[in-house]
Amino acid sequence: MAIPFIPAAAALLGKAVGFAKGLTGIAGAAKTAAGAAGIAKGAAARAAMPRMAGQMLTNIPNRFATSGAMPKNLTEAAMTFGPDVFFGGMAAVQTPGDLGDKLIAGSMSGLGGAVGGVGLRGAMGSQNMGINVMSEMIGGVGGDMLGQGTADSLLRMKGGGTTPYEKMAAEQQQQLEQDILRRYLSGKGGYPDGMA
Repeated sequence: MAIPFIPAAAALLGKAVGFAKGLTGIAGAAKTAAGAAGIAKGAAARAAMPRMAGQMLTNIPNRFATSGAMPKNLTEAAMTFGPDVFFGGMAAVQTPGDLGDKLIAGSMSGLGGAVGGVGLRGAMGSQNMGINVMSEMIGGVGGDMLGQGTADSLLRMKGGGTTPYEKMAAEQQQQLEQDILRRYLSGKGGYPDGMA
């Protein structure tokens, strides 16, 4: 009786193995379908990214208009850009050199402060007056620093590699060295008058 049982058991075992292969095939197909769906989602997201970036870039002027970054009247414009004009004028007055040097230093300082202040204020996009004032000040100072760096680069191009301040410092250093040498050679040992 054992002999008919072996072929029947083998047949059942074959069916069980086939059934198990079918299950793993179904699971594999489900994994493949899930992977394909993930790939399709990723492709759709990548295709939508340039469109979203384009929309964000085209909405920048609208954001600045609605965020309160740009002044709405003459008084607000004076309060927004007045400090930038003042500090640009101070930079122009204090810069040694000719009128061109003063114009470069003043305009870059004022323009950098104005753009930095309005830029940070617009990026914050707040309607809160305190946040707007703080962002205007921080952005103005940062923009002013960048403007001064740009002015120094332009002044070096104009001045043959040195800014007016660097020329003035080199002249003062040379004058100090000549003064020390003159004092030393006159027998005073390089000390100021009254100390030798």
